[in-house]
Parts: sequence; C-alpha cells; structure tokens
Amino acid sequence: MKKIFLALFLLPIICFAQDHVSEFWKIDKWHTDKVINAQSTEFYLTHLEDWEKNTIYGNSIIFQKDGTFVSKYKSDCGFEGCFPSSKGIFKRIDDNHIHLGIDWFKQHGLRRDCTKIDDHTQRDLGIFKIEPVPNGYKLIKLKHNQ
Repeated sequence: MKKIFLALFLLPIICFAQDHVSEFWKIDKWHTDKVINAQSTEFYLTHLEDWEKNTIYGNSIIFQKDGTFVSKYKSDCGFEGCFPSSKGIFKRIDDNHIHLGIDWFKQHGLRRDCTKIDDHTQRDLGIFKIEPVPNGYKLIKLKHNQ
C-alpha cells in the first residue's frame, strides 16, 4: 500500500518535470552564459524574450529547423572586446537529451588583446542532458559511459 501511495504521490512531480523539459524543444532562440565551443561541458539557457526588437546583446544560441545552431556574442559597442561565434549541428535524442557538434568556431575584435580565431575543425561535443533550472535550462555533457 505504501508503494502505491508513493507512486501516486510522485507521478505528478515526474510528469511536471517531463513537461517542463519538453518546453525546451518549443523555443529556438536563447540567451546563454557563454558561446558554445569545443571545450563546452555545460551551459545555461534562458528564454530570449526581446528577439523581435533585434537588440540581442550578450551570448545567444539559435537552434534552427534544419538541425543547425548558431552561437554568438553580440555587443552594442564594437570596441568592447572579443566577439566569438560558432556554428554546428544538433540532434534531439529524446525530450531530455541533445547531441551537439561544432562545424566552426571564430573570434574577432578590434582590441589588441583579442586573439583572432578561425577554426573550421569539426568536433563532436557529445550528448548533453537538458536539466530544468529556475528561469531556464542547464545543458550538462554526459560522460561517454552514460
């Protein structure tokens, strides 16, 4: 009887968590805490609400319908520093997992301390778990044996 009660008690919590993760797949434009690169093992995504105003500053990622993504940093001032960007592919594994790969990573800027990068090495970043967090999601790279 206790097991049945426990199962009935936890079912709505589990279902809510699944619904929350499935919301991830309905949104394609996100603010991120960093530009996706070959060393990315985890990053945070929050919903990009002001997309229509075309004033997206900071780090962002756009998941496109053709299975590609673009991740970049944009500033309202061109002299602010370095401007990294990357383009790659993604594949939905299931509601809770996404597979990412990078086709290229670039960085440019007008400041002397900004190292110019133009790397077209394709890299498989692996599978990331999509974990709901307050105000968005955290993508966490899984180890190879998971």
